[in-house]
Amino acid sequence: MPVNLASIELKLLVVFDAMLVERSVTRVGYRLGMSQPAVSNALNRLRDLLKDQLFLRTGEGMVPTARALELGEPLQQALRQIERALEPAAFQPRELDWTFNLAVSDYVSVVFLPALIAHMSAVAPAVKLHIQSKRNPEVSGLLDNSEADLAIGIIPDLPRRFRRAQLFRDRYVCMMRADHPLAGSPISLADFQAIDHLAIKPSAHEISRADRLLHKQGVRRKIATTAQQLLAAPAIVSRSDLVVLVFERVVDYFDRDAFYFCPAPVDDMWFRVSAVWNQAHNEDAAAKWLRRQVIEVASRMEPPEEPRPARAALPLPRRRARVDVAG
Repeated sequence: MPVNLASIELKLLVVFDAMLVERSVTRVGYRLGMSQPAVSNALNRLRDLLKDQLFLRTGEGMVPTARALELGEPLQQALRQIERALEPAAFQPRELDWTFNLAVSDYVSVVFLPALIAHMSAVAPAVKLHIQSKRNPEVSGLLDNSEADLAIGIIPDLPRRFRRAQLFRDRYVCMMRADHPLAGSPISLADFQAIDHLAIKPSAHEISRADRLLHKQGVRRKIATTAQQLLAAPAIVSRSDLVVLVFERVVDYFDRDAFYFCPAPVDDMWFRVSAVWNQAHNEDAAAKWLRRQVIEVASRMEPPEEPRPARAALPLPRRRARVDVAG
């Protein structure tokens, strides 16, 4: 007489499958996230349904009966077929007219986005990227409302419903006009604290990320002027004695003849750039594909140099690229 499939829960077969491998109620419980009593109860229900002991307790663990061994292979094959049937369809970017929405910082737009766009053009020419600028207080809302598939930037801790992948790191360096009184040699900590600074921060009421790093080391700087956008820094610094902290990876986009760069005279001015997404889309095939592309491009970025000792810091070496964004 055929077994009534309606009387067998799929989870009972999952427990049976795990028991064939683990031969231990404790290990099966750990593997499936079940308590030991729950695993034992599932086994007892299967025994009643199949009219067999299935697994016998011995000094070497739970040993399968002849009936369990007979059932093992066909049931395992059936479970693998069910897994494949329920698996999300593979994302085929070359065959789809697809648009991803990215929320990125101005910094990421300069140092990372060009490489990502070039990569996407090569591997998935039909895929489009819609880029929007983001401020950190807006990230949660953009991801929760599906207005952004991914946020990329220097993003602080978010609630547990968000996942994160570390992409690359960078550090702050000092930037001043080429004929500044302090240009030409490493800046001392005393001079760094005495000179007037331009601070780049999104709001006049917020402390900048650079100042948070400085405060951790007991360092305070004199902020004479603030600006919201990094792109304002070259024009302001070129016409004043102000010093500004900028990201080392953007140095190549400034005119090396017009500005002088050197490490900040403190030990730790490093930060990490991350990709963040809503966990609700963690297993979505298209979203997973996008994250893989972002991580792949980030892995190709030249790693930053190891930090030099702050008191013996040397000026950053000149490079060939010269782009004056100040106009």
